Amino acid sequence: MKTLPALTEDAVIDLAREGGVAYMPRLAAPRRIALSELDEQQRDRVCNILRRSLPLGQDPGKAESPGRGDQRYYRIQISWTQQNSTHHADIVLLIAESDAPSELEELWRRGKDCVCD
Repeated sequence: MKTLPALTEDAVIDLAREGGVAYMPRLAAPRRIALSELDEQQRDRVCNILRRSLPLGQDPGKAESPGRGDQRYYRIQISWTQQNSTHHADIVLLIAESDAPSELEELWRRGKDCVCD
């Protein structure tokens, strides 16, 4: 099982819903969450959502990866704005919409407003 590396304040999470029969930009509604814009409690909530979602993710381009046919999926990309030896390479995961935890869907729907309540 994959483990989530430390998400420091320079981490940026891009989250989008993709797939389906036809591409509709409004339904994709990509979200970008920069952890530097969140307080500690909000960052913890985002990290907890990602920790629960990570075991469900598949690497893109594999035979078992979500997105075949008309299957919708969430695409999560985690990157760091400051590259140095303590950071990991960018992470990209695909999670089938049918397998995704409700918190991930809420994060996608509301973006950082999801954790600002």
